[in-house]
Amino acid sequence: MAGLFKAISRQITSTDSMPAVGIGREAITTQFTKGRVDTCGVYRHLSPQEENLLADFWEKLLDDFDKPLSSVECDAIVCPVECDDEQELKKARDTEENSPFEVFKGCMFNERISDKCKQLGIVSTLGQEGELVPSYESSMAGDKVTLRQAFWAAVREDHPDVLVLRFLRARKWDLDKAYRMAVAAVKWRVQERVEEIIWYGDWANDASLMWKGVSYAHGKDKLGHPIVWSGSYLHHQKDQSYPQLKRYLIWMMESLRQLLSPPIERVCLITDLTDHSNANMDWPFVKTFLKYLELFYPECLGICIVYNGPWWFSGVWKLISPLLDPVVASKVQFAQKPEGLLKYIDENELLEMRGGKDKYVYEYVRPAADENKLMFDKEGRQQAADKLDEVCEQFVQATKEWADAKESGDDDGFAAAAEKRIEASDLFVEAARGKDMYTRARNFYHRTGVLSNDGTVDWSKVQKLE
Repeated sequence: MAGLFKAISRQITSTDSMPAVGIGREAITTQFTKGRVDTCGVYRHLSPQEENLLADFWEKLLDDFDKPLSSVECDAIVCPVECDDEQELKKARDTEENSPFEVFKGCMFNERISDKCKQLGIVSTLGQEGELVPSYESSMAGDKVTLRQAFWAAVREDHPDVLVLRFLRARKWDLDKAYRMAVAAVKWRVQERVEEIIWYGDWANDASLMWKGVSYAHGKDKLGHPIVWSGSYLHHQKDQSYPQLKRYLIWMMESLRQLLSPPIERVCLITDLTDHSNANMDWPFVKTFLKYLELFYPECLGICIVYNGPWWFSGVWKLISPLLDPVVASKVQFAQKPEGLLKYIDENELLEMRGGKDKYVYEYVRPAADENKLMFDKEGRQQAADKLDEVCEQFVQATKEWADAKESGDDDGFAAAAEKRIEASDLFVEAARGKDMYTRARNFYHRTGVLSNDGTVDWSKVQKLE
């Protein structure tokens, strides 16, 4: 439990070493009291000092842009669990063949959504053997991958500054530390083939994890953060292999990114411990989740509400909380009853099964046969990629002008270039979403109607499903 709070503490920016940067960061409880999310240090809400550091980061990044990714120095890439993925997947296949067992409502061990689709007759008229998604062809393999290629893949549909600022805040606005952290995260994405995970989407996920809804987003809290419900009582380590669980975790985090938009850049995580027992404890998963949150998806957690925890939780917290910064401590809240949740979530947004009025009950929405038809359009995908490359270059040129103006002390030129960058950034997001439809399998949130192709998020769509 101590590891949980230490990892969450690293999601907060301390400003002790740089008093001119990050002033005004409010505890999460204060934000809920005021009913206003703290925008200090986030995109388009920067102090002059923060904007200068952002410009310095981009100068450093652009200097390395065309270098081989492998040659750019960075932090060590941490593997939370020592695991040979191929060996573990082979063990899972052996279990599937020799000792098959049902995990959840007809979902067998090691069965994927793609397998279930074939069983249910959900096949595409476009793919080979009825596959709903075309085969992935990596553009980032071998030693020829540049930092430029890997960085833009990591940005995906974010505003470019949004991603950079996450690392700057996570490393207390220390430029060198933030840069080394960011490059490590970019390398990790290539190493873990995150683009391939995004490409296949939940279609390649473990079926039981998706059918159970071990974690899912639904609704928003009083500050507008998407709520992620995570019910530990649904999880058992034996029900899936570690590589499958790791894939699911990355897919979930990448899907949640689509639900965020400045200034809402974080989520509200509800760790629901109702009916939790020792049988639900999975330390490899916990360690992986915390490390990913800390190192590869920094500044993504707004508040963590531990709901209905065992009696001993409060005792552990009393020992740990004095050791943490007050802002850190305020991110972890405990609620034993619905009244505790209602401090942070309106009753119309709170699930009825947890004391609110929202009747929504998670049910996995299966893929539709031809929902990914655009992914089979190679010509359209290339046109979308060319458009994005063009806009990326516009953004890079605007960024160079912006950084040069900062370096020369031209305040008026710096301000004008900053506005030009914002325009280029907006064009980037639009082009990136255009390419996304050709490079990302539609997921659960698209199917429920919550997430539109233009990035609009509307939770009322799914709330009609009763």
